[in-house]
Amino acid sequence: MPGPGAWPTIRRVKPTTGNILLIAALLLPACRPELRRDTSPVPRPPRRPAPAIKPARPAPPAPPAAPRQRGPLLVGVFESLSAGEVEQAIRIFQLNRSIDGPVRNQAWGPFLEVMFAYLGQPAARLQITPLIRARVAAEFELDADRRRGEDDAEIARAVAVLLGRIDRKMARIRRLKQKGRYHPRQPSPDGLISWPLTYGLITSGFGKRRDPLRRDQVRFHAGIDLAAAPNEPVYAAFGGEVILAGWNGGFGRMVRLRHPGGLETLYAHLAVILVKEGQQVTRGEVVGLLGNSGRTTGHHLHFAVYREGKPVDPLSVLPTGKLRYSDLLPGASFGDDDW
Repeated sequence: MPGPGAWPTIRRVKPTTGNILLIAALLLPACRPELRRDTSPVPRPPRRPAPAIKPARPAPPAPPAAPRQRGPLLVGVFESLSAGEVEQAIRIFQLNRSIDGPVRNQAWGPFLEVMFAYLGQPAARLQITPLIRARVAAEFELDADRRRGEDDAEIARAVAVLLGRIDRKMARIRRLKQKGRYHPRQPSPDGLISWPLTYGLITSGFGKRRDPLRRDQVRFHAGIDLAAAPNEPVYAAFGGEVILAGWNGGFGRMVRLRHPGGLETLYAHLAVILVKEGQQVTRGEVVGLLGNSGRTTGHHLHFAVYREGKPVDPLSVLPTGKLRYSDLLPGASFGDDDW
């Protein structure tokens, strides 16, 4: 054990602020806990289950579609179509049908629209001319489609419906005529006979001329030749009785009418005859369709007038106020059509 004076002497030091701070700085690292890397998994909040998606309510079943109505589709509204407007539509239809390409097939729609709209009018307001012309044009063009192998079942059904309606209207018109309640054309105000065609071109006059088939011969032409489109309706120029209706040599299919006052009219080279011998006809009634039967060089109507059995110039008894002349045409034109 050490002796006295071997232990160091300890002096009491008065604590000061600086001493305290120094002691704290020396003791702080010893008191600081050891830092270790935490490798334990980090706790995650529990996932919420996804909300259940309700299946969409099935749409109600669509009502069954109505069966498609075959036939013409009317897209326009027509009010009181006149016979002239209908005839113009028919001529446009025939013109478009003569053009190759899509225009030919698209011509059916407007034609059928106009005709069904016209047939919607009362029979007493209809003219026979456009009905006959439309029937002939529809049948001819439908047959042309079949020959070309371009026939369409829908068009064929529409044409069949059209022809049926035309026939019913024609039957109604005949009943009205029997009752005296149908007057399609009014007599000429000047008392003259009427033109046998709605429009046309005078291609040969009355009197001597060179034979159209044998140019070395000169013969007397007892009438006038009127050129127009094939199958144009031919009208009775005056009321009377049918005294001849049939084939007559070079005249082909011919109709001859006897009128009051010793007057007779003749209509030759017809394609179709629509009257019978002994039948009474009125002015403006259709007696046939323009054609080229007999001895002809093309489609035209030979129209002749006889007074007491002798031929007279038809232009002397026809209204000539609307005759038109042009340097571009070989003869005078008449009627409402623009040549």
